[in-house]
Amino acid sequence: MEPITIAIIILALILIYIIFVYNKIIHAKNMNKEAFSNVDVALKQRYDLIPNLVETVKGYANYEGDILEKVAKLRGNNLSVDKRSNEENDFTKDIKNILVVMEQYPNLKASEGFIKFQDNLVKVEETIENARRYYNGTVRNYNIIIQKFPNNIIAKLFRCKDAEYFEIELVTKENPKINLN
Repeated sequence: MEPITIAIIILALILIYIIFVYNKIIHAKNMNKEAFSNVDVALKQRYDLIPNLVETVKGYANYEGDILEKVAKLRGNNLSVDKRSNEENDFTKDIKNILVVMEQYPNLKASEGFIKFQDNLVKVEETIENARRYYNGTVRNYNIIIQKFPNNIIAKLFRCKDAEYFEIELVTKENPKINLN
């Protein structure tokens, strides 16, 4: 074989490899976007439950707050993963405050509506946890693809950056002790 033929074959193989890695990166990036969309859907389900919770608790307590405003704000958010994670952690603290208020009213805990709401909240929180785990798994896979050698060289050529994990504290993780006074 002539040197020029060998060079063309090598360049063709390199080009094929670059295309293969690029497509792999794009696939992982789209899986990541889809997974975050699932997290967003689960969070919106939680936002839909919160106004009902607030109204139920208001019937038993004089707990006033800006929860409904936060729900409206978070529903319309299009923040980065890191900023969204911080917002969700703050919101989760507010939900925990409401749950503490609910614990102070035995009649509320016995209410059929409250029990139904509480069960729905637990289900939504589990959905959020599962969606978050799946999203973080896609982040892990994407980051591995773009960090491996020689993929990292190709990823740098296309300006691919590490994806951020979505870490939020869930309402159902622990029983908070908070004083509202």
